[in-house]
Amino acid sequence: MASEPAEAAPQGQFEGDVQSGASVVLLVEDDLFIRMDVGEQLREAGWTVYEVGTADEAIELLRTPMMIDLVLTDVEMPGKLDGLGLAAYVRSERPALKLAIMSGHVRPAQQHAHLFDRFFSKPVTALVAELRTLMNATETPADRSPRHGTQISTKPNDSRS
Repeated sequence: MASEPAEAAPQGQFEGDVQSGASVVLLVEDDLFIRMDVGEQLREAGWTVYEVGTADEAIELLRTPMMIDLVLTDVEMPGKLDGLGLAAYVRSERPALKLAIMSGHVRPAQQHAHLFDRFFSKPVTALVAELRTLMNATETPADRSPRHGTQISTKPNDSRS
């Protein structure tokens, strides 16, 4: 289940302020230490952060009416879906949502580029600045995507990456 944000953004200070960053980030990372480190960076930048360890938990949250401005997900994770499967779900169900992926092992193939707005190699440097740039971008991968549906694999660790 999702954990509550450790710190909420100060009332009104970051709400809707794209220059300072996203109001709410859903961080999806199975490695607890990386999740804690990245979550802390984002909170220090003033964002409200919800942290989950699997794509399955992320989808649970995304199915609620909770307002989320950006999903930041790892590529390789345990569970029914990996990060690319989560990205395909987001593009299908919430296409306007900003989405960034990160990985320390693999860069997604070009065929998956329409699923996400930004890719980060771990360890991530300049994360906050890059996410602010992403939040200011107007074009989404949905604007660049082929007009046919995207299949979501339910197999963990399939050969999509």
